[in-house]
Amino acid sequence: MDPNPDTMSTPVQIEDDQAGLDGKWIESPIDDATYDVVMALASKLEAIDTYRTYAQDGNAGLWEELARDERRHADRLVLQLRQQLA
Repeated sequence: MDPNPDTMSTPVQIEDDQAGLDGKWIESPIDDATYDVVMALASKLEAIDTYRTYAQDGNAGLWEELARDERRHADRLVLQLRQQLA
């Protein structure tokens, strides 16, 4: 097992005294591809929120433009997530 998993959905090896009753770690309810989309979407949503804060500090046009791009990307990720969950 890889000691440094690429994503949080990868099971992690733990000590026997920390394991569940069957001695196995609880695996993620979603596959890696779906996890990747969820995490990318979360990053886009966070960026939109951050740019709103930055716009209040000045140079609003720049931050609004970047937020529009992030929104477009977030919309695309939402569509992808819906497809993967269907």
